[in-house]
Amino acid sequence: MVLSVETKLLLAIITEGIVLLSVSFVVLFLYIKYRQRKKSAALALAVAFTFYNIAIICLFTFRILAYLQEVGTLSDYYGFSNIGISLGYGFSALSNIFIFIFVSIIFAQSPMFRRTGTIAPLIFASLNGVTIGLLVGNAITNWPNPSYDLGPTVYHLILTFIAFISLIRFTIPSYKAATLKWEKAGFQFIIVSGTFGILVYLSFVVDVILGDLTGIIENGYTPFFFIAYVCALIMCNFAYLGYSMPNAVRKWFKE
Repeated sequence: MVLSVETKLLLAIITEGIVLLSVSFVVLFLYIKYRQRKKSAALALAVAFTFYNIAIICLFTFRILAYLQEVGTLSDYYGFSNIGISLGYGFSALSNIFIFIFVSIIFAQSPMFRRTGTIAPLIFASLNGVTIGLLVGNAITNWPNPSYDLGPTVYHLILTFIAFISLIRFTIPSYKAATLKWEKAGFQFIIVSGTFGILVYLSFVVDVILGDLTGIIENGYTPFFFIAYVCALIMCNFAYLGYSMPNAVRKWFKE
Protein backbone atom coordinates (compact mmCIF):
# COMPACT_ATOMS: atom_id res chain seq x y z
CA MET A 1 0.00 0.00 0.00
CA VAL A 2 1.48 3.36 -1.10
CA LEU A 3 0.55 6.26 1.15
CA SER A 4 -0.42 9.55 -0.46
CA VAL A 5 1.73 12.67 -0.14
CA GLU A 6 -0.90 14.24 2.14
CA THR A 7 -0.86 11.25 4.51
CA LYS A 8 2.92 11.16 4.67
CA LEU A 9 3.08 14.89 5.32
CA LEU A 10 0.55 14.52 8.13
CA LEU A 11 2.58 11.68 9.68
CA ALA A 12 5.72 13.82 9.37
CA ILE A 13 3.98 16.71 11.12
CA ILE A 14 2.86 14.47 14.00
CA THR A 15 6.35 12.98 14.34
CA GLU A 16 8.08 16.36 14.31
CA GLY A 17 5.55 17.73 16.80
CA ILE A 18 6.30 14.91 19.27
CA VAL A 19 10.05 15.38 18.87
CA LEU A 20 9.69 19.15 19.24
CA LEU A 21 7.89 18.79 22.59
CA SER A 22 10.45 16.29 23.88
CA VAL A 23 13.49 18.34 22.84
CA SER A 24 11.89 21.50 24.27
CA PHE A 25 11.66 19.83 27.67
CA VAL A 26 15.31 18.72 27.43
CA VAL A 27 16.36 22.28 26.58
CA LEU A 28 14.34 23.64 29.51
CA PHE A 29 15.99 21.20 31.95
CA LEU A 30 19.44 22.05 30.56
CA TYR A 31 18.88 25.74 31.30
CA ILE A 32 17.62 24.85 34.77
CA LYS A 33 20.82 22.86 35.31
CA TYR A 34 22.89 25.81 34.08
CA ARG A 35 21.08 28.12 36.50
CA GLN A 36 21.97 25.74 39.33
CA ARG A 37 25.61 25.17 38.36
CA LYS A 38 26.53 28.37 36.46
CA LYS A 39 29.05 26.38 34.40
CA SER A 40 30.00 27.38 30.87
CA ALA A 41 29.79 23.77 29.64
CA ALA A 42 26.16 23.55 30.75
CA LEU A 43 25.39 26.79 28.91
CA ALA A 44 27.17 25.60 25.73
CA LEU A 45 25.17 22.37 25.70
CA ALA A 46 21.91 24.23 26.39
CA VAL A 47 22.58 26.67 23.54
CA ALA A 48 23.53 23.81 21.20
CA PHE A 49 20.21 22.07 21.76
CA THR A 50 18.36 25.39 21.63
CA PHE A 51 19.52 25.84 18.04
CA TYR A 52 18.73 22.19 17.35
CA ASN A 53 15.25 22.83 18.74
CA ILE A 54 14.82 25.92 16.54
CA ALA A 55 15.78 23.78 13.54
CA ILE A 56 12.97 21.36 14.41
CA ILE A 57 10.55 24.30 14.88
CA CYS A 58 11.39 25.50 11.36
CA LEU A 59 10.91 22.05 9.87
CA PHE A 60 7.66 21.53 11.78
CA THR A 61 6.23 24.94 10.83
CA PHE A 62 7.05 24.72 7.14
CA ARG A 63 5.90 21.08 7.04
CA ILE A 64 2.46 22.30 8.14
CA LEU A 65 2.54 24.95 5.41
CA ALA A 66 3.58 22.30 2.86
CA TYR A 67 0.65 20.14 3.97
CA LEU A 68 -1.79 23.05 3.58
CA GLN A 69 -0.29 23.67 0.16
CA GLU A 70 -0.72 20.00 -0.79
CA VAL A 71 -4.41 19.93 0.17
CA GLY A 72 -5.05 23.14 -1.75
CA THR A 73 -5.49 25.58 1.13
CA LEU A 74 -2.40 27.57 0.11
CA SER A 75 -1.04 28.35 -3.34
CA ASP A 76 2.10 26.62 -4.61
CA TYR A 77 4.02 29.87 -5.11
CA TYR A 78 6.41 29.14 -2.23
CA GLY A 79 8.54 26.02 -1.83
CA PHE A 80 7.74 25.58 1.84
CA SER A 81 9.49 22.20 2.23
CA ASN A 82 12.79 23.49 0.85
CA ILE A 83 12.56 26.71 2.88
CA GLY A 84 12.09 24.63 6.04
CA ILE A 85 15.01 22.36 5.15
CA SER A 86 17.29 25.34 4.45
CA LEU A 87 16.42 26.97 7.78
CA GLY A 88 16.78 23.63 9.55
CA TYR A 89 20.28 23.08 8.17
CA GLY A 90 21.24 26.65 9.07
CA PHE A 91 20.28 26.28 12.72
CA SER A 92 21.77 22.78 12.76
CA ALA A 93 25.09 24.34 11.70
CA LEU A 94 24.83 26.76 14.65
CA SER A 95 24.13 23.78 16.90
CA ASN A 96 27.31 22.08 15.62
CA ILE A 97 29.37 25.09 16.68
CA PHE A 98 28.17 24.92 20.29
CA ILE A 99 28.49 21.14 20.48
CA PHE A 100 32.16 21.55 19.57
CA ILE A 101 32.50 24.39 22.10
CA PHE A 102 30.95 22.07 24.71
CA VAL A 103 33.54 19.42 23.83
CA SER A 104 36.39 21.94 24.05
CA ILE A 105 35.24 23.08 27.52
CA ILE A 106 34.61 19.63 28.98
CA PHE A 107 37.89 18.22 27.66
CA ALA A 108 39.97 21.39 27.96
CA GLN A 109 42.80 19.40 29.58
CA SER A 110 43.22 17.08 26.60
CA PRO A 111 46.47 17.63 24.64
CA MET A 112 44.65 18.96 21.58
CA PHE A 113 42.73 21.71 23.38
CA ARG A 114 45.66 22.55 25.68
CA ARG A 115 47.77 23.25 22.60
CA THR A 116 45.17 25.04 20.48
CA GLY A 117 43.05 26.79 23.11
CA THR A 118 40.17 28.57 21.40
CA ILE A 119 41.66 28.22 17.90
CA ALA A 120 39.99 24.86 17.12
CA PRO A 121 36.46 26.02 18.11
CA LEU A 122 36.93 29.26 16.13
CA ILE A 123 38.05 27.37 13.02
CA PHE A 124 35.12 24.97 13.36
CA ALA A 125 32.72 27.89 13.82
CA SER A 126 34.08 29.51 10.65
CA LEU A 127 33.61 26.29 8.68
CA ASN A 128 30.00 26.07 9.83
CA GLY A 129 29.60 29.73 8.91
CA VAL A 130 30.36 28.67 5.34
CA THR A 131 27.35 26.32 5.53
CA ILE A 132 25.10 29.17 6.58
CA GLY A 133 26.52 31.41 3.86
CA LEU A 134 25.88 28.78 1.18
CA LEU A 135 22.30 28.31 2.38
CA VAL A 136 21.61 32.05 2.51
CA GLY A 137 23.10 32.55 -0.96
CA ASN A 138 21.04 29.70 -2.36
CA ALA A 139 17.86 31.06 -0.75
CA ILE A 140 18.43 34.56 -2.15
CA THR A 141 19.26 33.27 -5.63
CA ASN A 142 16.35 30.86 -5.91
CA TRP A 143 13.69 32.60 -3.79
CA PRO A 144 10.81 31.80 -3.23
CA ASN A 145 11.73 28.16 -3.92
CA PRO A 146 15.32 27.54 -2.79
CA SER A 147 16.72 24.41 -4.37
CA TYR A 148 17.84 21.36 -2.42
CA ASP A 149 21.54 21.38 -3.39
CA LEU A 150 23.61 18.28 -2.69
CA GLY A 151 26.93 20.14 -2.24
CA PRO A 152 26.04 22.25 0.83
CA THR A 153 24.16 19.27 2.27
CA VAL A 154 27.20 16.97 2.06
CA TYR A 155 29.44 19.73 3.44
CA HIS A 156 27.09 20.21 6.40
CA LEU A 157 26.95 16.46 7.02
CA ILE A 158 30.75 16.22 7.14
CA LEU A 159 30.96 19.01 9.73
CA THR A 160 28.14 17.44 11.75
CA PHE A 161 29.96 14.11 11.79
CA ILE A 162 33.15 15.88 12.92
CA ALA A 163 31.24 17.49 15.83
CA PHE A 164 29.72 14.24 17.08
CA ILE A 165 32.81 12.10 16.39
CA SER A 166 34.83 14.61 18.44
CA LEU A 167 32.31 14.25 21.26
CA ILE A 168 32.67 10.45 21.18
CA ARG A 169 36.45 10.50 20.66
CA PHE A 170 37.18 12.69 23.69
CA THR A 171 34.63 10.96 25.93
CA ILE A 172 36.01 7.42 25.51
CA PRO A 173 39.27 8.00 27.50
CA SER A 174 37.28 9.62 30.32
CA TYR A 175 34.90 6.65 30.33
CA LYS A 176 37.81 4.22 30.59
CA ALA A 177 39.43 6.23 33.40
CA ALA A 178 36.24 6.60 35.48
CA THR A 179 36.00 4.36 38.54
CA LEU A 180 32.53 5.12 39.93
CA LYS A 181 29.52 3.45 38.30
CA TRP A 182 27.50 6.64 37.94
CA GLU A 183 30.47 8.41 36.33
CA LYS A 184 30.93 5.57 33.84
CA ALA A 185 27.21 5.63 33.11
CA GLY A 186 27.34 9.39 32.47
CA PHE A 187 30.16 9.03 29.96
CA GLN A 188 28.37 6.08 28.36
CA PHE A 189 25.26 8.22 27.93
CA ILE A 190 27.30 10.95 26.22
CA ILE A 191 28.84 8.38 23.86
CA VAL A 192 25.38 7.00 23.06
CA SER A 193 24.14 10.55 22.44
CA GLY A 194 26.96 11.24 19.98
CA THR A 195 26.39 7.94 18.19
CA PHE A 196 22.69 8.62 17.70
CA GLY A 197 23.50 12.19 16.65
CA ILE A 198 25.41 10.68 13.72
CA LEU A 199 22.59 8.22 13.02
CA VAL A 200 20.09 11.11 12.76
CA TYR A 201 21.84 12.52 9.72
CA LEU A 202 22.71 9.14 8.21
CA SER A 203 19.01 8.23 8.34
CA PHE A 204 18.08 11.48 6.60
CA VAL A 205 20.67 10.72 3.90
CA VAL A 206 19.17 7.27 3.27
CA ASP A 207 15.69 8.85 3.22
CA VAL A 208 16.77 11.34 0.54
CA ILE A 209 18.45 8.61 -1.53
CA LEU A 210 15.50 6.20 -1.40
CA GLY A 211 12.78 8.82 -1.75
CA ASP A 212 14.02 11.91 -3.59
CA LEU A 213 17.06 10.85 -5.63
CA THR A 214 16.20 7.33 -6.77
CA GLY A 215 12.43 7.28 -6.20
CA ILE A 216 12.61 3.71 -4.91
CA ILE A 217 9.94 4.63 -2.37
CA GLU A 218 7.15 6.76 -3.87
CA ASN A 219 6.14 10.16 -2.49
CA GLY A 220 9.25 10.45 -0.29
CA TYR A 221 9.12 10.26 3.51
CA THR A 222 10.60 6.77 3.72
CA PRO A 223 10.79 4.87 7.03
CA PHE A 224 14.28 6.33 7.50
CA PHE A 225 12.76 9.80 7.80
CA PHE A 226 10.90 8.68 10.92
CA ILE A 227 13.88 6.62 12.18
CA ALA A 228 15.93 9.84 12.05
CA TYR A 229 13.55 11.53 14.49
CA VAL A 230 13.58 8.54 16.82
CA CYS A 231 17.38 8.84 16.83
CA ALA A 232 17.03 12.59 17.55
CA LEU A 233 14.90 11.82 20.60
CA ILE A 234 17.46 9.33 21.90
CA MET A 235 20.35 11.71 21.19
CA CYS A 236 18.86 14.66 23.12
CA ASN A 237 17.67 12.65 26.10
CA PHE A 238 20.95 10.77 26.52
CA ALA A 239 22.89 14.03 26.24
CA TYR A 240 20.81 15.38 29.12
CA LEU A 241 21.25 12.19 31.17
CA GLY A 242 24.97 12.11 30.49
CA TYR A 243 25.88 15.64 31.44
CA SER A 244 23.04 16.71 33.74
CA MET A 245 22.29 13.35 35.31
CA PRO A 246 19.19 13.72 37.53
CA ASN A 247 19.74 12.89 41.19
CA ALA A 248 17.36 9.92 41.02
CA VAL A 249 19.34 8.34 38.17
CA ARG A 250 22.66 9.05 39.90
CA LYS A 251 21.37 7.54 43.14
CA TRP A 252 20.23 4.44 41.27
CA PHE A 253 23.73 3.85 39.90
CA LYS A 254 25.29 4.54 43.30
CA GLU A 255 23.11 1.90 44.90
